[in-house]
Amino acid sequence: MKPSMESTWVCDIVTDDVLAQEKDTPLHGHASGDQAFCTPHALRAWAQAFLPGRGWSGPLRYVRLRRNGQSQALIPFARQQIACFRIDSLAGYYWPFRSLRLAAQPVGAMDVAGALGHALARRPPGAVLRFGPISSRDDAMHAVLRQLVAAGWRYRAKATGAVFELDLSAGLDALKQKCSDSLLKHIEYSRRRLTRTMGEVRCERHELSGDDQALLDILAGIESRSWLARKGGDLKFMGSANQCFWTQMGREPDPHARSVCWVLYCGEQPVAFSAHVETDTALYVLANSYDEQWKSHSPGSVLTYEVLRDAIARRKRLFDWGQGDSGYKQRWGAQDASLLYDVIAFRPGLFGGLLAWVAGKALRGWDARLDMSR
Repeated sequence: MKPSMESTWVCDIVTDDVLAQEKDTPLHGHASGDQAFCTPHALRAWAQAFLPGRGWSGPLRYVRLRRNGQSQALIPFARQQIACFRIDSLAGYYWPFRSLRLAAQPVGAMDVAGALGHALARRPPGAVLRFGPISSRDDAMHAVLRQLVAAGWRYRAKATGAVFELDLSAGLDALKQKCSDSLLKHIEYSRRRLTRTMGEVRCERHELSGDDQALLDILAGIESRSWLARKGGDLKFMGSANQCFWTQMGREPDPHARSVCWVLYCGEQPVAFSAHVETDTALYVLANSYDEQWKSHSPGSVLTYEVLRDAIARRKRLFDWGQGDSGYKQRWGAQDASLLYDVIAFRPGLFGGLLAWVAGKALRGWDARLDMSR
């Protein structure tokens, strides 16, 4: 694509530093309002906190699509070390999933996504591209992948697990009908017992502002006393990189995608937390935990009920609970409504074909087939 063809689609690759200085790339919209969390600001927060580290290296850069001099789409990449290879991987915070950014409203979004996929197939940042985790309900991302396959790219894919979702659109009474009676009764009992023996039970909601160190210290303290820390799990608030990420997320927040943390207190003791990204229509759970010594009091369930009541009151229609612990989530009425995928795509040609052959031998279980029929 020649840059002089301003009346047609123009593709280039731009670093995040350059993008941050330009004035014509707000890209306020997305193919789906649910996915408004995928912003250059959120990607920049991830890069500042985690690049380089955990096998990733910078710089954060974008394949950008423009028309008539205006940016229409961005898809972010950074370098990732996989075995002895350094490949270009879809960038961003792992949760709730990774995606791209579109300027178009839903009526024209698939055309823009298709044009981006066509441009990416012709001018990729590398011979091997990794996309993951991506959601089965991310239509824009799948439109990009269809264009790659149509242009001769090979791919290997695996489903990494089901995502549990709760429909909140029918209101609180409908939610109570979905929940098990024993769960709601147990929450009421736990709250009364905590109030009687430990003092006032309260749940506080905090929208991050960039000046949240005291709150982040509280969350890290709870996490340090959780089963996740004890078992060496994937921590979200302990450590300087995690705290940097949340601090950056709170700065210059997007009005359509806010970082929110809830804390449950018993008396003056912080006991449990739940951290989310909220769009205008959806709430994504990124992390939750509780102090292990309070386990018998079910603080997580008490806090979850308050979070759900608040989400319904603010007219959220989707509660995305992420992967794992399906039994607990199903007690609330959540269902495995979507899947997350990890996809590696190989450019056409001799070198890409050789890499695809090697990957086929090495990546056992990467045999999922994506829907390319739309």
